[in-house]
Amino acid sequence: MNVLVQDLLDYGRVSRVDITLNRVDLVAAVQQAAKQLGQERHGSLSVDVPAGLFVEAHQPMLVQVIFNLLTNAFKFHEKNSVPDVRVFAEQRDARVRVSVRDNGIGIAPQHQERIWHVFERLHERETYPGTGIGLAIVKRAVGRMQGSCGVESDLGKGSTFWIELPAAREQKAERNSE
Repeated sequence: MNVLVQDLLDYGRVSRVDITLNRVDLVAAVQQAAKQLGQERHGSLSVDVPAGLFVEAHQPMLVQVIFNLLTNAFKFHEKNSVPDVRVFAEQRDARVRVSVRDNGIGIAPQHQERIWHVFERLHERETYPGTGIGLAIVKRAVGRMQGSCGVESDLGKGSTFWIELPAAREQKAERNSE
């Protein structure tokens, strides 16, 4: 019950908190989210995010989004398999796509849209614990940061969840007038 209440508070906070979009170092955000996983992470995690890749985002919200995607990637796997999770990113014109790929159970096509809604669960709590709020937080937070999100998945073969955010504008070098 405590986890449910906390998740509901987090979901509500995503809508209410004042956000300012700033230049955020994507490597640092991924590292911070991975660090928050702590003991929840069992399996392998590889990160392929180019150094110097920045997005326009609200840093705490971006870390929460990546943390939620990583948590799901490590959680939804077959009982006798070891999770293998990969985070990668690429710039696409004025946007940056961050992807979290896993070797998990996958999601059937008919369920790929509904997983983004509050309390939508595809499995029994005993099989895969959780509240069904994590991806709803991702969708709401990414939307508030002027981004989009989605999933590509094959049932039984894993999933790739992605978010796209505006690429950070280059910071102009300040000139000293001497």
